[in-house]
Parts: sequence; structure tokens; C-alpha cells
Amino acid sequence: MNPIDTGNSGMSRAAKKRAKKKQKQFSTTDPSDDITNETSVTAVTKKRSIRDHHNETEATITTVKQDHDGSINNNKRIKSINQNLPVDEDGNTMDVKATTSSNIDPTNHISKASIPIETIPSLPPNMSLESIISVVSVSPNSDDVQPPPPPPPPPPPPPLTAKQRGACLLQTMVAPITLKEFYETYWEKKPLLVRATESNKARFANLLSLKSIKAMTKEYPLYYGQDVNVTRYQKAADGVKRRITLDKLPPPSDERTSAVRVDTSELWSHYDAGCTVRLLCPHKHNDTIQALLSHLETEFQCMVGANAYLTPPHSSQGFAPHYDDIEAFCLQLEGKKRWKVYPPTLELPRSSSEDFTTEDLRDVKPVMDVVLHEGDLLYMPRGWIHQACTLKDDDHTSSSNNNRKHKHQHSLHLTVSAMQQWAWIDLMEMVIPEAIEAAASSDKSTLLRQGLPRGFLEYMGVMYEETKDDKLPESLKRVTEEDTPENHKKKACLQLQEQFRIEAKKRIQQIANTAMELLDASCDQMAKRFLSERQPPALTIQEKNLTAHGDDTADAKPILPNTRCRLIRPGVARLVIEDDKAVVYHCVDNAREYLGNPLSPMEFEMDDGPAIEQLLTTVEPDWILVNDLFHDTIEDKIAITQALYDEGILAVAQHGEAETMEEDHTE
Repeated sequence: MNPIDTGNSGMSRAAKKRAKKKQKQFSTTDPSDDITNETSVTAVTKKRSIRDHHNETEATITTVKQDHDGSINNNKRIKSINQNLPVDEDGNTMDVKATTSSNIDPTNHISKASIPIETIPSLPPNMSLESIISVVSVSPNSDDVQPPPPPPPPPPPPPLTAKQRGACLLQTMVAPITLKEFYETYWEKKPLLVRATESNKARFANLLSLKSIKAMTKEYPLYYGQDVNVTRYQKAADGVKRRITLDKLPPPSDERTSAVRVDTSELWSHYDAGCTVRLLCPHKHNDTIQALLSHLETEFQCMVGANAYLTPPHSSQGFAPHYDDIEAFCLQLEGKKRWKVYPPTLELPRSSSEDFTTEDLRDVKPVMDVVLHEGDLLYMPRGWIHQACTLKDDDHTSSSNNNRKHKHQHSLHLTVSAMQQWAWIDLMEMVIPEAIEAAASSDKSTLLRQGLPRGFLEYMGVMYEETKDDKLPESLKRVTEEDTPENHKKKACLQLQEQFRIEAKKRIQQIANTAMELLDASCDQMAKRFLSERQPPALTIQEKNLTAHGDDTADAKPILPNTRCRLIRPGVARLVIEDDKAVVYHCVDNAREYLGNPLSPMEFEMDDGPAIEQLLTTVEPDWILVNDLFHDTIEDKIAITQALYDEGILAVAQHGEAETMEEDHTE
């Protein structure tokens, strides 16, 4: 069906044909694959921009504890997200300094203070993560919301925008540390341990449980390597402890089967025998975790994933010591687990490590040796080595709040991950090869296509590299200054080397200049990669009712000149220029599993671009009228809006509806 066929008899035929789906796939099977294979950055940047077309360690490991009554106490802590608040004995910040081999220089990073931090309204205290998601995901006017019994309830929390919602969730996770302090002091720099208290230890409990995992394994078909891993860290025949994986693989002769279905009874037999069960995509069948990831993607502006780890009691361990290529937030959901964290051998690595052995870490002192209890959170930047196990029955090791014996307690924690392959180098790997190709094919310069100087191999290379005169001993300096044929030859060689370097620098500069011209297009390619990887938006009831997905066919909202519109969520859609077309990519139809559905872009004419740009950059709490869009005719304005609305990208409200909605929020 044509995406802009609105059924309006007064619409021009050209307008009806304005947008159509491009039936092409945009997906990869490996996050490390170059996602730009489908669309060349060069091709994108050769097109006109829309505006032009329209004439326009010593590492400090910190433990923080929540208020003694277990509350988050947002009224005290979230007065201003840009304010560092003092922490007293009831919510103190304890610095435990440990000398490590890693001297991370904060000046090597872009200051996180330069990144806008969303202002968060005050929320009721003592709220769990799930309750925050639940509050912001249900319309205040929903019929099934009953007023609490007397005494009169406190005023409802103020409405949150999607950006505030993501910031609020992260703030709740790391409180009492403010977001400003977290980004400036800990993000990509050092671990952070946040302790819950006895009254608030269940703040993560409703995300996932042993009971719900057992129900999931019975209700849904799960497959080894796709949904589940079964692992154990144990001594091998040579006496060295190693990780073993018990996942079943399809027989080599069976080319049609990509994964083996998990046998539930066998899975739990492995668990009872001391194996860790890792859920690779717990959000696939869990709405609460999926909503958590979706909101955090709005905050981090990169793909956010999750794994769940269920480890049996009796000092069981599923994984060898290692480091990861992610920013990791470990949320302890059930039981207890002992964690040892070691300084990084490489700061901010691009890929995860191989397993370390006990011998590898024999002389390395952990900077953290702690037990996580229910409600605790451990943040680790990528590169920090770690290992974790459940407790022995008589294990008292930890800075725990109690000294009870830990008897037969399993551990369940959720690891939320961010920033995987989302570094400057990933952008440079995208732009530099395209810049080389574009500069080499330029019709304005032949610098890169000119032949190399004849004989350059006779004076360039390591064997011809000379020691700098200022590093020579005095006796050799006098020799090099002598007027001899050998020194004349040496000086001539040095002159040729210098001239060669000057010529090489010219060409490197040309590539750098071209890369800067391609930078915006490369950022668009990164955006497309993010859109292909991220979660579909977890819409609130109120948000969904404003979209085509919330409308019955008979009651679908007509698009009129006075219809108010905005993007359903910041960042869920992107406009790029490809092959002289305005193309919209979005994540609304994404699957919950990684790259489960290919992107299905929408293609428009170039003169539709300015109007599309207006629609995709208008986000809550703002609206834009259809009549105010940049286009020649009202028919085209309506057709473009209708196409994006039908795709589920836009929220729309009729004249007066938006004002009523805002008034309802503020009553």
C-alpha cells in the first residue's frame, strides 16, 4: 500500500505518489560489520542538503549509600541535576583509594559537563525502577487508576518528557550520586558501587526473578547461543581453572539448523549441578526490562542491551576473570554475589578480553572485593577486569549491612550495557575510508593520483631514518659536520626525505579536509546503525493513543491543516539524503532482539525534505501545525504528514486536544 495514500479525493496524484517504501534490507549479522556497505557515505554527501535545496589509577572506587529509610529522596537530591549536593552520614560517599597500574587522565576525554543533562522533576521518594516506569507509562487519566484512600494523596508527579524519563531512570539507579557527578567523575573513568538499604533492597526485584525465568523457559521456545548460555568456571584436567560452555550445538551434518532448542529439564539439571544460566535477551519476553532499555537509549543515545545471570549457591562461578567492551551496570535482583574488580590493563578497550587465569592475576590487587545484595548496583567502565561468584555458606566477606550467614542463596543480576563500539574510532573508521575514496576520485585535484617519486625507496624507510643531531654524541656531531663526500650524500638524502614528507603531508591534509566535508554524512550513517540496533520505543499509553498504533481503523485521526504533530520519541527517526531522495529511517518496527528486523526506509522527493525535517525535529513538549510545514501546497503537507503518521512515527492531536492534554497533566 502506498504510504501516503490517504483516500482524500482532493489530493493531487503527484502528492499521493510522494512517498513510497524502499524495499531493501538494512541489517547486518555482526555488530562489528561495516554497516555502511548498503549505502555509501560518499553517495550521501554528494547530494544537496535539504536546507541548501530549500535556499536555507590512581583510581578512586566510590561506594554510595541511599538514605537510611531506604528512600531515593528525590526531593532532596534532584532539586537540580547540575548541582553537586553534600552527602551526610545517612547518605555518605565513601572514597576507598587503591593504587593501580592505570593512570586515567580525565583530560583525555571530552568533558561530560559539555553534554546537556536533562532537568528532572522531583518524584515521590522510595520508588523502585519498575514503579517509575509504571508511573510514566500510564496515562494519569486512565480509567483504571483509582484514587488512594484517605488521607488525601500527594499531588501526582509532574508529567515527564521522554528525555526526562531516561534521565530519571539513570538518576534513580545511581542515586544519591547526581547525574552531573556521575558523568564527570565515573563515566568511562572508574567503577561506582551504590548500596541499597534494607527497606529499599527490592527496588530492582520486579524486573526479573528466578520464578519468572522458570516460567519463561516453559512458555517460550529458547535456543542455545541465541537466548541462553550455560557455563561453568572450574578446574580442567591440567589443574587450571577455565570456563566451559555446555551449550548444545547442531550436528555439522545439519546445515538447516542454526541453533538447538533448550530442553527445560536439562537446563535446570545443569543449574542444579552448579552452572550459571545466562539469558542473552531477557527483554525479548519481558516488557519491563524492554521499557528500561528503551528509556535508557534515549538517555545514552546509543544501543543499550541487557543480559541476565542466574548463578546457583555454594560459591558457584560461571565466567573466568575478563574485561568487557561495554559500560556495564550490574543490578542485583536476587540473592548475593561476591565481586572482585581489578584495574584495567588497557584503558577503554575496543573489544572484550580473552579469559584471564588465576596466574595472570596473581600479583594484581583488586580495587574492589565486595558482595552485592539485593538492590545494589555496580557500575564498571569498559576494560575493568572482574569476576563474580555466589557465596559459601559461611562466607562473611563484604562490607555488608549484616553479619548473617549466607545459606544456600542463588544470585540473579541484570547487566545493562551501553557504548559498545560507539567511540570516536568507530566514527573515524566510517569517515576516513570514504574520505580517501572521495579525495582520490576528485575532479578538482590529482594529488592522490599522481605517481610516487622515482627512487623514493632509496631514501625513505626505517633503514634510512637518521638519528636527530641533537641526540648524537658530541664526537659524532663533529664527524657529521665535516665536509666529506659521504656527508654531502647524507645531506642530499635528508633533503629528499624532508621534501617527501612535505608532499605526503599535503595529501594527508587533503584527505582530512575531505573527511570534514563528509563528517555529517558519516554521522548520519552512525545514526542509521543506531536505529537498526536499538529497541523499538516503549510507548506510554498516552503516547500510543496519539499514534496510528493506538487508533482503531474506524476512529483514525484525519490529518487536517490545523492538526498538531510531533515525533513520537526523540531520535526514533532520521532524515538522510540518498541518491537525490529524502529518505526516512526509523526504529518503530524494530524487533526486541538484536537486528531482528531490517530497517524499512521511506523514500520521498527532495522538495519534501524541509517539511519532513520540521516534523522529525519537533519533540515533546512542542507541537507543529501541518499548515506551518515548509511546502508549496496544503495537499503535499497533508500527504507527508499522513505518510509518517501511518508509519507510526508521528504523534498527532487535533486543534484544542493538545491544550486539553497539557491542562489535564497540570491539574
